[in-house]
Amino acid sequence: MNFEQLYSETANDLKIKFLDSIVGNNISLQNEYTSFVLSEKSSPETYPTQRFIELLTLNRKKYLRNFENVDLENPDWESYNKPHSGYIAEWEAYQFASEQEFQSIFKTFVQEAVNIIISQNPVELVAMLIGLYEASLDAEIKDEVCSFDDVNEHLLSEFEVTIGSVTEKLKMSALSERLIIDAFEKFLAYCDSEYPGNLHFAGYFEDLLIALAEKSTKPIQLLSAIDNSSVERKLVPKLILFLNKKAGNKDEWVKSAILFHRSNNEVAKQLLQHYFNSDKISFVQTAIELFNTDKKVWSGFLKDYLTIDLDNHLYINVFYQLTIIERNIEHYSKIRSYLSKKELDSLLGEFDWDKAFQVQILALEKHYDRIRQMVETNANDWHFEDLISPILEIFPAFCFQSIKNKARLTIANRRGRDVYERVANWLKLTHKIPGFETEKRALITDLYNFKPNLPALKDELKKANLL
Repeated sequence: MNFEQLYSETANDLKIKFLDSIVGNNISLQNEYTSFVLSEKSSPETYPTQRFIELLTLNRKKYLRNFENVDLENPDWESYNKPHSGYIAEWEAYQFASEQEFQSIFKTFVQEAVNIIISQNPVELVAMLIGLYEASLDAEIKDEVCSFDDVNEHLLSEFEVTIGSVTEKLKMSALSERLIIDAFEKFLAYCDSEYPGNLHFAGYFEDLLIALAEKSTKPIQLLSAIDNSSVERKLVPKLILFLNKKAGNKDEWVKSAILFHRSNNEVAKQLLQHYFNSDKISFVQTAIELFNTDKKVWSGFLKDYLTIDLDNHLYINVFYQLTIIERNIEHYSKIRSYLSKKELDSLLGEFDWDKAFQVQILALEKHYDRIRQMVETNANDWHFEDLISPILEIFPAFCFQSIKNKARLTIANRRGRDVYERVANWLKLTHKIPGFETEKRALITDLYNFKPNLPALKDELKKANLL
């Protein structure tokens, strides 16, 4: 039984018993509870618009100053932490150091935002986030050392991470209905005033608005607020779907999903899930349409829904594409019986750069002669072991001679512990080759006694239990 069902079926006295048991020893929950109750009991006055703008402006100035105080030519080396212990080029160190300074600023913001959430002030939270967004967009930061392709783009990407983190924390809080609606209306009014017709601004805040809407019992009022503003529904499609679903507007939900699915992948996924449960024909039609627009994205999503009986052509295309993208032999196994020789050769051609995966496919098809040819023409391939392994028992003489020649040639021309370890691994493959016992012992003995003396090689042969 999932949580929502269990919670809806639980008696109120049992819910109160649970609340009493956890609130008594949790200071944070006590503060949230106090703020929530006081907010619910307070007068229904809205947060003053002038105060909202002042707080927004204050935060914008504050974070503009913080961002612009980061000197990309002279980052804070005292606070710099190397991201790893390996070699780091000088330009990378400058970039990492600057990124860490920016991350520290955003981390401070999250800490302040959490306090605002606890104090039941979603309107102030919206004002702070807009201020942070505008500071990220407008900060003028010189980058003479070219640490970033675009400093403001980097700040906006960090802003997206930050608002995502704040949104997750907001989901765990209790909010007053009055404050939710006020936060919505203040945000939409600011959009009308400062970003009319802007195609991107509202989208940055869509998940936050959904988190607020989740705690509201008045989705129709929130939809009306959107429609009475300059924010078009297409700019916040996930929010529109959520509000329609919460309001029980099934027909409106479907209309919105159909309208927006071509421009928003998350909406498209919801529409596909709806069709899969209610209308398989529409599911297939929509899936084909989307798959043809972006095979990489939609093959990964559709694999969990498709069967050969649902639509064999789409099924084959999806797993063909997944085989290319993920190089997973299990994906290929699903469609191998449906591919012609020409289609198989075309698929193999996609992996000219990955001989090892080509061999996996050929081994499954028992095309051992083609694998042997590949071993002959790719004797120096880094994945030699993977290439030759499927045919060790099919062509024993050929395989033993190939390993013998490769091992001797390598020892004669290359040095190093890693080289000797690989040679030992090749020799271990000979254990899977039937026969040639005398020749195997002779080969290992010859390499062990190689002149000049190679102690590291001897050690690797011993570690591989070849002696």
